[in-house]
Amino acid sequence: MESMSRLLTIALRGAVAVFLPFGLACGDETLDGLKPFLKQHCYECHGAEKQKNDIRLDTLGTDLSETRILEIWQEVLDQLNLGEMPPKKKPQPPRAEVGKVVDVLTARLKVAYAKQKSTGGQTVLRRLNRYELRNTFRDLLYLKGAEYSPDAAGSRLIDNNGNGSVERTGNDPLRFFPEDEEEDGFFNLGDKLVMSDFLLKLTLGAVEEVLAQATRLEPKPNVEKKSFAGHLIEGKGQGEHPIEAVSREFNPGFDMMAKGYERYGRVSPTKLRQGVGVAARYRITIEASAHNGVHPYGEMIHFAPAKGFQLCLNIANTGNGGIAGPTSTPVAIWSLPDDGKKRSFTHEVWMDKRWVPWIGWENGPDDRTYRAEKMVEKFLPDAYFARPDKKLDKPGHDQWQFNLAKLLVKDGYKGPHLRIYSLTVEPLLDAWPPQSHTALYGSGIGEEKEIRQLMTTFAERAFRRPVAPELIEPYVQLVLKQKVEPVVILPGGIKNLKYQAYEGQWEKLPEFDKLKPFAQGDLPNGLIDLRVSKKKEKYGMVFTGNVEAPKTGDYVFEIASDDGGRLMVDGKIVVEHDGLHGAQLKKGSVKLEAGKHDIRVEYFAYGQPNSFRAGWGGAGMAHAQLSVDSLRDPNKNTKKPDNEVPLLVRAMQDGYSAILCSPQFLYLHEKSGRLDAFEIASRLSYFLWSSMPDEELFASARSGKLNDPKERSRQVERMLKDVKAEAFVRHFPSAWLRLDKLGDMPPSGGDLQFYKNVKIEPMLAKQVTTYFGDILKTNGRIEQFIDSDYTYMNQTLAKWIYRREGIRGERLRKVKLDDPRRGGIFTQPGLMTATANGVDTSPVIRGVWVLENILGTPPSPPPPDVEPLPTDTREATTIREQLALHRKNDACYSCHVKIDPMGFAFENFDVVGRWRDRYKRAKGNIDTSATMANGDEIADIVAFKKMLMERKHLIVRCLTKKMLTYATGRHLEAVDRGEIDRITTELSKKDDRLRDLIHLVVQSDIFLSK
Repeated sequence: MESMSRLLTIALRGAVAVFLPFGLACGDETLDGLKPFLKQHCYECHGAEKQKNDIRLDTLGTDLSETRILEIWQEVLDQLNLGEMPPKKKPQPPRAEVGKVVDVLTARLKVAYAKQKSTGGQTVLRRLNRYELRNTFRDLLYLKGAEYSPDAAGSRLIDNNGNGSVERTGNDPLRFFPEDEEEDGFFNLGDKLVMSDFLLKLTLGAVEEVLAQATRLEPKPNVEKKSFAGHLIEGKGQGEHPIEAVSREFNPGFDMMAKGYERYGRVSPTKLRQGVGVAARYRITIEASAHNGVHPYGEMIHFAPAKGFQLCLNIANTGNGGIAGPTSTPVAIWSLPDDGKKRSFTHEVWMDKRWVPWIGWENGPDDRTYRAEKMVEKFLPDAYFARPDKKLDKPGHDQWQFNLAKLLVKDGYKGPHLRIYSLTVEPLLDAWPPQSHTALYGSGIGEEKEIRQLMTTFAERAFRRPVAPELIEPYVQLVLKQKVEPVVILPGGIKNLKYQAYEGQWEKLPEFDKLKPFAQGDLPNGLIDLRVSKKKEKYGMVFTGNVEAPKTGDYVFEIASDDGGRLMVDGKIVVEHDGLHGAQLKKGSVKLEAGKHDIRVEYFAYGQPNSFRAGWGGAGMAHAQLSVDSLRDPNKNTKKPDNEVPLLVRAMQDGYSAILCSPQFLYLHEKSGRLDAFEIASRLSYFLWSSMPDEELFASARSGKLNDPKERSRQVERMLKDVKAEAFVRHFPSAWLRLDKLGDMPPSGGDLQFYKNVKIEPMLAKQVTTYFGDILKTNGRIEQFIDSDYTYMNQTLAKWIYRREGIRGERLRKVKLDDPRRGGIFTQPGLMTATANGVDTSPVIRGVWVLENILGTPPSPPPPDVEPLPTDTREATTIREQLALHRKNDACYSCHVKIDPMGFAFENFDVVGRWRDRYKRAKGNIDTSATMANGDEIADIVAFKKMLMERKHLIVRCLTKKMLTYATGRHLEAVDRGEIDRITTELSKKDDRLRDLIHLVVQSDIFLSK
């Protein structure tokens, strides 16, 4: 107890300075009301006559801004929670009375501790988080692309190659950034988004990358319309049904689709296997026909063409899994009548150069429901023959299914199928250079007047407000100075470059001089190149030579290595980047005299992928490469060397880089008090788009119209209809319902191996956000989050989670439910997975989740020194019995009597949200009945939902608070209570609808003030 007091004292002394500015009332009548309890049960040992452990309670004050007083009240609460006061030998107060004291004291101390992080009801100056910065780069620089869209392909953005180059080697410029710090599911809270020197360096690298991406110095791409007719697939298609494969022998004019698609059954031109080649908007045209909706094969082929033959156009990134990978995204769907007539369908969509279109039969039959050999055996019995013995006739054995399929196809296949006659991709390039380039460099002439105008326009958009001339002038002068004084180009490469290659598996750089190389030689081009090792993994290399410094000065060397690397100049380590890691950039500086200097570079590759990049610059010199890009074909490298980049472009990129690394861009600046029109515009855009305001929003701010509530309401409606609002649909539900935890502990093994094999996790997240987006779009009632008669699912979710047949295709679509246990958002499998531990479920975890994120009544933190409940309960008789024992501890009872019933209601949902009636290896059915803290009896999840409906006002309040937190980037505090009450009261008059809540949030004093 004494050590606990000392720890608390140490913690509180540092917080006193924070407490004092805000303060609490000198006295607290609520705490005074606890004095009779203390007198009856505590004064005997802690009163005037006796002060055990130097604690006296009869004279204890109630001003919690005093450190010692706060410390003693905390001690009282700790002892009550532990059940150690009064001592067991003394008369014990009733449990209910102790519970009331604990609740009151917990609430008062929570307010006191909140003062340590209080922002005084104001939003802390905050920087843009990762996804906000990424989206702002996109919109500020007029960048386009499938992976730059707000909801990128239903999967987390990844670095596909990891070579660390500032070229556009991956579509996410922030791939090396550390994760933003999260609190309560939010990644946009100002007091958590801090800046560091390391992060600023990463920001500069990202800025260089996006500016290089926006700059287009090459001639206009020579792109042509590409048409693929007849057989789009060359050779055998992956996962083809035998009927589809043999169709090509008899039907040269089309590809047949005889089944729906899962991972296979997807048609894409083989000649586009590397992507369309040029990033652009494309017009895609498909010629197709549908046949034999009515067929002679009866129940052998399950196909219900009530909605016609649904042809689905999708796009996918060939660099990240291809057409069967996680980036595959449906973009259009058409319904064909089965009259056999050839029809043409057209859709326009942006595709990056590595992306490719593919076609699938959305509602086609499952190939597992019919087999060619079975069909021949039943409908062509005279032609049927048994499968040859593999030992006697291996070719006949292997081709048996295909040979029988020929019997079905040669005279015209009578089963339902689609015919794909052609697919055309036509690039629709805008004016060249694109807007991303002309917005930065204008005419390219470089007159001072134009430079100043370009820089001013860019700064106003970057800073999200008008910019005074004196603020922009330093950036303009930076450009003009470099334009007048050309940057000297450093000599590229390393002279007399030699290499040695070693074989071995290390976790750190070895002492190469003690090892014998298996290969060695010269590199006449002077560039470090890992490929000369001819190894893919488990090797090391040493490169030696010399570089020449044009003049005396400070030089910066950099390497980005996967795995360990080291760069030495004149025998001294300049860059140390040892160990196992990804291709993160690391730099080091050294002062060099003019002339030649020895350089040595060491590197090792533990596994795949591996890469290495090196360069140097400084002393007024432009950056120069010391290596080739090990992941690129040097013959196909289209990036211009530094000495080919026009001087004006280099100078202006430096100016733009300075702007994009400035606090005015990286932080959302808001003055205290009422926000001005430009601050409102930024708060609106980062609330709904997670990005900067567009031109219309800027115009509304410039005119002052945005100060008008009617104009704000109009802008909200416009912004919610924009595709960029997908950012809100993606990020807010994740923060509200803690979907960010999905993937922390993914299930695997046994009957859960499908979770990884079919890549179901992105679908789980997409289902939640799609359902949320539907309620937002229709201005649905908030009670639809509790229960509804529909959900969204695709074939994979239907099969693996819902165990439901008749859902075809991977496109999420609205599906009617006849099971009252499944409606709403709270029981969706993504949330059930996020609230499990990947092995088993816990009523405690899910119960706390309900209290914190649905009802907004979070339980108190567990008291100290109480043994936590293990989350893995596989060895327990039942989790119910274990929790019953746990609640017998008085310190645990007051919380678990609230938590456990909330969690038991979800126990029929396993770790991935599948319904179960019993636990594994258990004999009886799961008992989900529970008694709520108020005495209400709950039998199951259906009854639980009815209880939530009765407490809908709590859910509305919780959702309102979460949305205000997300919209303002700050914690809500006691001073916000009145405005929250006003919002929820107004919302109840509008039937508690989601879109109306957004409008009320935007019009609130909390949103419009800092």
